Amino acid sequence: MSAPTTSWDLIRGAAAGEAQARAEFLRAYEDVVRGTLAARWRESPLRQELDDAVQDVWVECFKDGGALHGATERAGRGFRPFLFGVTVNVARRREERRRADGGVSELGLESLATTLASLFDRRWARKLVIEARDELLARARRMGADAMRRVELLRLRFFEDLSIKEIAGRWREDPARLHHEYARAREEYKACLRESIRRHDPGNPAEVERELERLVHELA
Repeated sequence: MSAPTTSWDLIRGAAAGEAQARAEFLRAYEDVVRGTLAARWRESPLRQELDDAVQDVWVECFKDGGALHGATERAGRGFRPFLFGVTVNVARRREERRRADGGVSELGLESLATTLASLFDRRWARKLVIEARDELLARARRMGADAMRRVELLRLRFFEDLSIKEIAGRWREDPARLHHEYARAREEYKACLRESIRRHDPGNPAEVERELERLVHELA
């Protein structure tokens, strides 16, 4: 199978039982599902059931007539709400079973509806940001030294929290020139992030741009 261009290309292959597509599906979404449930159950006895719960999500996706088969009918719409729905259903079943066995007090959990969505969205955003970062680096390697330098500029600005003035001093560069390069680097990164959003959560252009600006604002 050739590399999928969107999440729905991947989903169709996984729904059809293609081994490579299913393996890639797990690699693509494992961190989102596992990270969401781990954060939800961090101080709960259900933490011991994390591996089984993640496996439940994949079973729901891959079984005959399961979630992925129904999901292919939604192609062209966002995949995030679909995956969230499967994850929250698995979590709800396990929490309800634990309540029946040990009572609500044993869980000590807030309402599923009020917490799981925000946890899931944070993991989803992290996935998009990492994908965009990796794509930016891959492009820079193809483009050469100047592009790699812009990636390093972003790293110093975002992750080491250095000002442009501080970086200019370290590099012995004109701050005005670095401001220009920094603006260009941000646009290159935004282009990669936009592609990642479109790949996994397609929508109309306005929706994509709103999600892009939200993520960029969180990184600012």
